[in-house]
Amino acid sequence: MGAVIGIIIFLAVVAAIAYFVFRGARALPAEIGASKGTAEPVRPVPPVAEFHVTGDSANVYFDVPLPDVADTVLEKLLLHEAVEVVREKRHTLPIDQVARVVAYGKRGSEYSKVGEVGLETPGTLPPPAPPPTVFKQVGPDPLAAFGGSAGGAAPGVAAAVPDEGIGPAGVDLELPAQIESGLRLQGLVPESATAGELVLALLRLSGFTVSAATAADGYETFTASNPTGRTFIWVDPLVEGDYPELAEQIISRFMVDFEQSGHERGLLVSDKFGPFLVYEKERREPRVKFITRERLQQFVDSLALT
Repeated sequence: MGAVIGIIIFLAVVAAIAYFVFRGARALPAEIGASKGTAEPVRPVPPVAEFHVTGDSANVYFDVPLPDVADTVLEKLLLHEAVEVVREKRHTLPIDQVARVVAYGKRGSEYSKVGEVGLETPGTLPPPAPPPTVFKQVGPDPLAAFGGSAGGAAPGVAAAVPDEGIGPAGVDLELPAQIESGLRLQGLVPESATAGELVLALLRLSGFTVSAATAADGYETFTASNPTGRTFIWVDPLVEGDYPELAEQIISRFMVDFEQSGHERGLLVSDKFGPFLVYEKERREPRVKFITRERLQQFVDSLALT
């Protein structure tokens, strides 16, 4: 009788253990999913060209083009990032004597002082703080607002291009001040930037993580990722002397590469004008969009920062 009771108790213990293990295993994916969904986007940071400690000053030189007029948003961003650079460097360099952090940007080929942050106690940095508001909070789908319609000019208007051809698409854009600050923070001069440079920088500002370029046959591809999935980006290079309208064979090549990528969405980006064919391609394959010269302003507006 005692043996029977022992067996019953043993089986009950085994059943209880199995129940809790099984319940924990089922709960794990939900916890992982919740963590993934709340992950913070990687914010873009300005390229650092030089860092020096001279006397009581920590000097941070950014490879960031400064505008001709004062840009208070950009100045605040660079000062914030300069402090973060010193915070990172303090683990390898002595900063006990540092009483101020000085940020520099570039005007032409020369560095120009942006401003400085004084330290209340030498060698003691202020607590970490979020950057000034310029980066857009990621919504369910930051690309959803881009409908793909033409902005100022309709497809098929390449005949209106000047004899000298087309230049970088940035020259034609009207940019909100905060977007311009965010582009300059990434080292771009907006008015001389190509469509590819602008689109990639805008995606970073909108919370996407953009991969390094993969070069093939004269063009580059990228992957932009965020919680909604992966976007395949195909950048048509701007080459002097090229016909100013996107060629049909380029469009066909992009469509093939997109299908082979396995990504959820695809963007073809070009400084050239788009032919009417792009509408047909988008109608047949809603997962792709063409950001051509006449559509770039609408893309900027659709990702406008608040």
